Amino acid sequence: MKTFIPLLSLALLGFTTSLTADSPVDHKTIVPPGDALIGKDLFTGKGCYQCHNAGETKLPKVELEPRLVIELGGDLHSKWTRDDYAKAIMNPQHAVAEDYRIAMMRVGDHVKAENSPMPEFTDLLTLSDLIHLTTFLDSLTD
Repeated sequence: MKTFIPLLSLALLGFTTSLTADSPVDHKTIVPPGDALIGKDLFTGKGCYQCHNAGETKLPKVELEPRLVIELGGDLHSKWTRDDYAKAIMNPQHAVAEDYRIAMMRVGDHVKAENSPMPEFTDLLTLSDLIHLTTFLDSLTD
């Protein structure tokens, strides 16, 4: 098991350079399945719900208003895999959500339109957390 985690980490890091948001790569999924319930708890605990909806999932009330909500799951992410979600979490700058980009362009902030406000979670999530969180997000389109 000790060699599995570093190998998976290296595979994830190597794989993430090949993803784009609009056209997920057709490949065998690298991120193994985790526990979607733990992933949902992480989604709430890490504050993801402050900026993202998660399909029909009941989430805590949001204190931040007004806010732009980026939908996860549904048609927009129907072809995404756990790998695609892992890439978006580990490197949110790889593809800024189109809804966010449009909103920032409308208010005239072209710099923000090109930069995701989502923090990088590489130092805030363990590999196990990432596996559970991506499993939860992947379950939104089942």
